[in-house]
Amino acid sequence: MTIIDFLRDPPPWFDTSHYTMTEIMIFFSAAMLWVGAYIVIIKNIIKRKAVGIPAIAVSLNFGYEVTTAFFSLPDMGRVVVFGYWAWMLLDLFIVISVFRYGHQQIINPYIRKHFRALFSVGLLVAFAAEFFFIREIDIPMAVYDAYIINLVMSVCFIYLVFIPDFKGNSLAVAWLKFLGTGWTSVMFQMKYPDNHFLTTMYIAVALFDIFYIYLLHKRKRA
Repeated sequence: MTIIDFLRDPPPWFDTSHYTMTEIMIFFSAAMLWVGAYIVIIKNIIKRKAVGIPAIAVSLNFGYEVTTAFFSLPDMGRVVVFGYWAWMLLDLFIVISVFRYGHQQIINPYIRKHFRALFSVGLLVAFAAEFFFIREIDIPMAVYDAYIINLVMSVCFIYLVFIPDFKGNSLAVAWLKFLGTGWTSVMFQMKYPDNHFLTTMYIAVALFDIFYIYLLHKRKRA
């Protein structure tokens, strides 16, 4: 369903033709945890002048959100669609902030010098890849794509811990990401119990998220 289809024939607020109400409520509450993570990230951007989410994950995430907000909308009903639009708007602020502060995540002098140009290319490539993957390969709700991005993000979060003097890391964001993704994993495990690829992704993302939380707690104690 594209945005044109949505405007022409809006689905019910909660579409239970593909999911149970329990699954929708679990997914929506998990999405709210992610919205909380975005709000903390934005608050820290304003306060610390640093982006606490890996730049490569931002480019991938934004491609996903633009695609699912306009070209391949979620099939859980209007409430979730509106949530995706809000998600995209929050991420737009983060994308703009990456152009301003994202170079702080880079140690290599050449990449740091040309960061804005490289990030611009990354956004375009990511959008094209996300668009065609979601439209031609993925299952409804773009679950495969979302977990591939999530795994990349989880691994790259660990890299951020070891950047000297980087001010973007946040224990609150780490916990909100872990809980939001974990709760989403519970919902999709209920929906696709025999999908072993997704089960593997749930476990892998959770393990890297736990390791990131451990590293931040260890650094805080030190």
